[in-house]
Amino acid sequence: MEKSVNISGGSVQGFVQENHGTVNQYFITQMSELIGGSTSPEKSLTQAEYRQRKVLLSKVKEYWIQGVLEKSLQANAMIDLDLEQRSNAVERPFADFGEAFGSSEQPLSAGKDATEVFQQIGEGRTLLILGDPGSGKTITLLKLAQNLVNRTEEDLSQFIPVVLNLSSWGIKESTIDNWIVEELFIKYQVPKEIGKNWVEEQQLILLLDGLDEVSSNRREACVKAINQFTQTHSLTEMVVCSRIADYELLANRLKLRGAIYIRSLTPEQIDQYLENAGEPLEGVKTLLRQDTALQELAKVPLTLSIITLAYYGKKAQEIPQTGSLEIRRQHLFTTYVDQMFQRKRINQKYSREKTVQWLAWLAQKMSNLSQSMFLIEQIQPSWLPNKLENIFYRLGIVLAGTLVIAFILFIGMTFDLGNIQLNQLNVIALNIFAWGLVLFAYFGIGAIEINTFESLTWPWKKSGKELLAGFVKGLIWGFALCPFAILWCVRICRDGATQENIIASIILGLVLGLIIGIIDAVKGAEIETKTIPNQGIRQSAVNAGIITVISWIILSVMILNFFPMGLRSVSSIITWGLILGLLFGGGIAVIQHYGLRFFLWIRNYVPFSLVHLLDYASERVFLRKVGGGYIFIHRMLLEYFARMK
Repeated sequence: MEKSVNISGGSVQGFVQENHGTVNQYFITQMSELIGGSTSPEKSLTQAEYRQRKVLLSKVKEYWIQGVLEKSLQANAMIDLDLEQRSNAVERPFADFGEAFGSSEQPLSAGKDATEVFQQIGEGRTLLILGDPGSGKTITLLKLAQNLVNRTEEDLSQFIPVVLNLSSWGIKESTIDNWIVEELFIKYQVPKEIGKNWVEEQQLILLLDGLDEVSSNRREACVKAINQFTQTHSLTEMVVCSRIADYELLANRLKLRGAIYIRSLTPEQIDQYLENAGEPLEGVKTLLRQDTALQELAKVPLTLSIITLAYYGKKAQEIPQTGSLEIRRQHLFTTYVDQMFQRKRINQKYSREKTVQWLAWLAQKMSNLSQSMFLIEQIQPSWLPNKLENIFYRLGIVLAGTLVIAFILFIGMTFDLGNIQLNQLNVIALNIFAWGLVLFAYFGIGAIEINTFESLTWPWKKSGKELLAGFVKGLIWGFALCPFAILWCVRICRDGATQENIIASIILGLVLGLIIGIIDAVKGAEIETKTIPNQGIRQSAVNAGIITVISWIILSVMILNFFPMGLRSVSSIITWGLILGLLFGGGIAVIQHYGLRFFLWIRNYVPFSLVHLLDYASERVFLRKVGGGYIFIHRMLLEYFARMK
């Protein structure tokens, strides 16, 4: 059986077989013809290029199409959105600059969607999508992304559509091309060399959401950066989304070839939608006839969806009819939150008060840091609210790391010497004090960012520049560890610290530096596809164990075969291997992460088991789980929580 498919933002007629949602060839052919023209020069792809493109498309599809679009409240409503051309919203070289912004508003024909508008622009197409909050800008963008992904899956030599959120640009304020490479690496785990090559060869279709999510003091700079990018990358196709009110405040305009505005829902569209919902929304339909504030709220697709969930089954007299538009909107979202807590067949894991408090804290942090997606492993000490808490956290990490190293040294010495004498305790104390100073210098004064160790790679897959940097790092650490190796010699040598033994200890320090260089060479990028929450930290713990074993093997070969008899010690091999795995193999990232989680828990910012809270919030339809991360179902809901105390 075949049926017509209606896509919000306009109608794209195709046919879908009712075979678990599988799209047949006729539909794909139609989509290729519809989007047509947006093709890259035909070229043969290597096996590696083919796989890289396929993996990126798979992630765009998983994160944005399946994770966001198909689960969106607005997408479920399936209302065809009317579009309006706004040619004066963008700066075009041959436009009449005397016209005021918005004066050339021209409604597009019914059924014309963003995909068709984008296709009609021609080669090097660029488009701006404007709308009010909740009007369906992101949904419209993702519908376009869905069509582009379907087309490119059929021919991987064509341009690759990729969805990025501009909010992260404002954090570092770099050039757009450098930002794209960084985002491809962080969000999609595309190696930087490959991402840079794609940008330079103009192989991407950039679908940039959230211009309005860039902090207001950097938004003008972002527009200028995009304009500069379009001038130097004129063949790169691009779509940018923004709230119209925020865009109109800008002094500069984007230099794009077209612009559309998503119009508010008409009374007829609202009536038809409520009519389809049936009797449970009779109260809303009755109130809409006389309540102008509710009519305004219902004009926005997102709030119309929220209205149906919040006021489902309620009579007209049960719905507030007084207050300003903002007060009514606030009440609507509060009622929605209440209704979601009353959903049946969901265990009450947390109280309403605690859940709302924790989500408010999360929303405020994501808003302040311009983050659209929350990944547990990306929590950083910068999330702590003040300098005093940051200082306590740093000291806690130094103490925890020192205690772990002390435990390793104590166990190693006990294994080596049996009963530990008083003078030997002094040597242990000296070692612990020295390591404590190293950790304090690194975490108490210097770096504090948590860097995960998520994957291993073959050294020959890295560039010569990366390998050289790792070698230099290992050499520096090797000389730094020489004093510790000499202390180790003093600890275990029964015939005293002879010149031969001290030379051997210095060699050991350099060997340790060589191992650190090898660790840096085998350290890979972030996990390609994160499907499990906090997967980055979990994998860092696994890799710490792998690095420890590798260190044991190398140290065993060196110490047991080439060192003097007095320095051959199994316990020392075990001790140094554990220290290398802890400090350089991802172990310290695990301590930092769970130390931060513990600190946030005792301060009551979030529960210690973040996964349980986030999954619970997803069940209550506050968040959506996208791969190994979480997003609020809409920015308006994030803003609602962020406004709370």
